[in-house]
Amino acid sequence: MQILRTPLVHNFPVAAEDQAVPKARRLVLQVVRDWGLPLPDETLDETALLSSEVIANAVRHAAGPCDVTVRWTGLRLRVEVTDTAPRLPSPRTHALYAESGRGLMLVASLAAAWGTTPTATGKVVWFEMTPPATPTAALDELAS
Repeated sequence: MQILRTPLVHNFPVAAEDQAVPKARRLVLQVVRDWGLPLPDETLDETALLSSEVIANAVRHAAGPCDVTVRWTGLRLRVEVTDTAPRLPSPRTHALYAESGRGLMLVASLAAAWGTTPTATGKVVWFEMTPPATPTAALDELAS
């Protein structure tokens, strides 16, 4: 499997409305598929789940629309959600049967990396996914 090393970026706004999250999730996946990135279905499914989580948080907690940026760095897929809420999110511990509050725990456990960055008008919440190691890369890692 050859890894596409060329950086790619796609940005789109997300309205603060009922169907915004599923629409935005589908658009993230469509962008990734259109780029032909070397990501297996499992990674795409996880990307969809994590995109839903961070976009839903932005739609729920920010006053107004947010922006989503999908970025291929050449090594990782990065999804960034920019909103106007100044409070930075942090994973919380919830009761076993709580109906919400587990989103960032999912992001932390499934993403290769994630974080938040304050901005002048709010924040950016981002996560990164990596393609699986190619057999050659795995052999090189074992040899070192």
